[in-house]
Amino acid sequence: MSVKLRKKTLSNGKVSLYLDIYQDGHRHYEFLKMQLHKKTKSALEAEHNKETLKLAESIAGKRQQEIQADRYDLVPGFRKNVNFILYYEKWVKDYTNKDIRIARYSLEHFKSFAELKGYKASILPNNITDTFCRQFKSYLDEKLNGETPYNYFTKFKKLLKQATKEKVFFTNPAEEVENKRKEGLKKDILNFKEIQLLANTECGNSEVKRAFLFSLNTGLRHCDILSLKWKNIDGNKLKIAQNKTDKELMSDLNATAIKLLGERGKADENVFNLPSHTASLKSLDLWTQKAKIDKNITWHCARHSFAVNLLWVKSDIKTVSSLLGHSGLKHTEKYTRVVDELKKEAVNNLPEITL
Repeated sequence: MSVKLRKKTLSNGKVSLYLDIYQDGHRHYEFLKMQLHKKTKSALEAEHNKETLKLAESIAGKRQQEIQADRYDLVPGFRKNVNFILYYEKWVKDYTNKDIRIARYSLEHFKSFAELKGYKASILPNNITDTFCRQFKSYLDEKLNGETPYNYFTKFKKLLKQATKEKVFFTNPAEEVENKRKEGLKKDILNFKEIQLLANTECGNSEVKRAFLFSLNTGLRHCDILSLKWKNIDGNKLKIAQNKTDKELMSDLNATAIKLLGERGKADENVFNLPSHTASLKSLDLWTQKAKIDKNITWHCARHSFAVNLLWVKSDIKTVSSLLGHSGLKHTEKYTRVVDELKKEAVNNLPEITL
């Protein structure tokens, strides 16, 4: 039994790393999809080689541990036979936190990725390697936008941590897989002119129109719009526990938001009665097209637009952070960068003067 880290020179001049695994009289290879510079030309390339080689050696050591665990029955036998997709489904079913929607979608994307890898209805734990996890992270990054890949992979890592505690894995296969948020704010922003254009344009679903315009004036997330009840509205005051963070949000409603509320209902009745999330997004898409707004507008764009527009009219960052229900300034700071970019774009769009 052995696990050796091997190198192979590629036609592009780089060096590919793979594992040569010999176990129970059989040899197989695990390609790590990691490459080294054959000849380093800078300190940056040398550092890349050092870090990549260190990571590959770590994976080789982990694979050696896993094989030894199997050989000496350090992990219960069910580990070899459990259908990890069913395990994932049960984990989601038993999940009790308010961000259950993220857990469900992380499962659906895992299933889609597993099927692409040839595991349609079942996958064993020993197939979920460090490399498999890295590929799944790349799959999410390529397929999804904004912070969604980060959120889904965070749930996946949380699942693997529990599975490792329950001895489904000897070591956590995603322990060393980095999960970074994508840089920058990817969602489109609606400016004041575009918001007025939407208000003047007919929407196929009047409730979607009313709720989305309300989000644009309050910064509420879609999940909070869905759970908003009349007991959360007291005159021109809004008070609600945010679904995502469970942090209480209190803010004043402006004149537009109050008009959008309409006739008051009973305390436990929903303020907005929206169709499914998919149907709401479809109505939103058709509405923005009809208004001739050439932007990729999702519901979360309302929250981003609310924050950016507040900063545009000189609101201070602490006030904006409070209105968004953020626990600190870190998450709000990204909106200041968007405002800076918009200002730069506005200046650059001024006509050039011939001197």
